[in-house]
Amino acid sequence: MLNLMNLSTYTFDFQKFNNKPENILKFLDKNQLDGIELSNPLGWKEEIIPKRNIKGVHLKQYPTWLDFWKGNQSALLEQFKDMDLVKKYYGGDKKDIIDHYQKEIQLSTKLGVSYVVFHVSHVQIEHTFNYQFTYSDAEVIDATAEIINEIFRDLETDVTLLFENLWWPGLRKLDKHLVLRLLDQVDYEKKGLLLDTGHLMNTNTALENEEEGIEYIINIVNNLGELKSFIKGVHLHCSLSGKYVLEQINKKHPEDFSFSPVSHEVFMHVFNIDNHKPFTSSKVKELIQLIDPEYLVHEIIASSSLELEKYIQTQTNALL
Repeated sequence: MLNLMNLSTYTFDFQKFNNKPENILKFLDKNQLDGIELSNPLGWKEEIIPKRNIKGVHLKQYPTWLDFWKGNQSALLEQFKDMDLVKKYYGGDKKDIIDHYQKEIQLSTKLGVSYVVFHVSHVQIEHTFNYQFTYSDAEVIDATAEIINEIFRDLETDVTLLFENLWWPGLRKLDKHLVLRLLDQVDYEKKGLLLDTGHLMNTNTALENEEEGIEYIINIVNNLGELKSFIKGVHLHCSLSGKYVLEQINKKHPEDFSFSPVSHEVFMHVFNIDNHKPFTSSKVKELIQLIDPEYLVHEIIASSSLELEKYIQTQTNALL
């Protein structure tokens, strides 16, 4: 099992290490990490992160993409208010999204990474607050299979494609029938699942502590039956945000309630749901032993390298 951490090529992540690649490498060595799962790969530079240290790539996420994919202009205008902003966000048409993913996968292949991660989810911004979703899990899954088949058609790569769960419509509670529905429709052979523990905990607003959350995840994994073997990776982090989510659902929002998909307010709202904190309970070891993943990623959010080290060590100690 490879023991990894997440890192992006964005400035705020590099600043944690004073923009010095040697600091990143020292951090990996000190914390006994085998490498990095890289986000925003098209911003990668060899002089910042040596390619030998990159083991996986997290592909771009378009949280609100299905209306654009389906050409639903009225729904896009309702959310973005301006088609110029839509074009800036996605590109001119579906081909722009496909081209972007193909560039990321081609670079991932060049880097020699073992796997890439794709989110299976769609949500409108307003619905992240009120949970009144437009599309069903099955509709998002069917559209995901469609876009994946477009992306990988005639693409020369042998990288493993892992589908990640979120708490929005798509791969939410890892229902066995929906997982099979996705895998059956995707033509690319080297495919599997990446289980995000915090995202799965976010699907249950009744969870009150880590032990309840871990038991909840264990039960869902067991319910997958033979499909459990498709879980090749784990994003390991804890999220207990049920109280906040219920407050937002029950809150009376104004009729003209509207946030841009790229606004600070939306970012902070999602962060309040998806905590990305370390597990402290030793029960988490039972979960990892059950899954026995090839890739274990400490997907932790921290404000500095010192805080990140503290969190990773905390979670590592829980696994001992």
